[in-house]
Amino acid sequence: MTEEACKNAIIRLVEPLAHALGLVLWGVEIVRAGRVLVRVYVDVPALPGQANGLEAANPTDPSPDDAVTPALSASLDQCEKISRQLGLALDVEDCFADPYVLEVSTPGLTRVFFSPEQMPPYVGQVVEARLERPLVPEAADAAPADLPARRVWRGVLQAAEGAAFVLAPVQVSQEGEVLPEDLPAVRIPWEAARRVSRMYVFRKPVKPGKGAGKGAGKQSGKGAAEGPGKKTGKGKGGRRGADADGQPDAAPESAAATAAGRNPG
Repeated sequence: MTEEACKNAIIRLVEPLAHALGLVLWGVEIVRAGRVLVRVYVDVPALPGQANGLEAANPTDPSPDDAVTPALSASLDQCEKISRQLGLALDVEDCFADPYVLEVSTPGLTRVFFSPEQMPPYVGQVVEARLERPLVPEAADAAPADLPARRVWRGVLQAAEGAAFVLAPVQVSQEGEVLPEDLPAVRIPWEAARRVSRMYVFRKPVKPGKGAGKGAGKQSGKGAAEGPGKKTGKGKGGRRGADADGQPDAAPESAAATAAGRNPG
């Protein structure tokens, strides 16, 4: 199977599994670096106009004591269930001739965007766009501008307009501060992007009486489960396990389940 055919087969198999658990498929990645790595991202459905998963939560919203709190993210148990069922189905589908590793997880705080249609709920947040080649984008306001050619653009998402998105360029300091650049907003074509993801920028709390230490701020550009994790369980065809994250800055964790498989043929 071609990579595109494999992705389509995985999407076809995952969507009913996710829907049966009250989840939605966020995206599929196939990474070929030595052993094939198949990443499947699932999430809780978003309400209209809201971001998916934990980004949609607002802990300051008042709610009655007897209100039911909706799940902020797919659970570890849900990821494990999808991983087990999908692993068996992929072996039957004969998608991969070589050994592969299947990872089912939530998109996490640094979620990857798989289409521009996923971006509008994240307007106002910092986004990183990695491009296929250095690009001088057009200014969003159509005014002439001497913009630099960059392979990586970081900025506050201002809009997602069909086949393009608009970023107000920023830099992120070592202390975790988001600093606007002296550049106009830029419009980046979706087709020029190799990988577009949300950047979760956070600051390490400063101890009383001390200034911000070197490297106090951290930024992460990876969309899989973050933080230290646990791996449990072993299954047929190789390693089947699960990772559970910690809670950076009191944010709900990501959950991930990992399985190793081999085409029986």
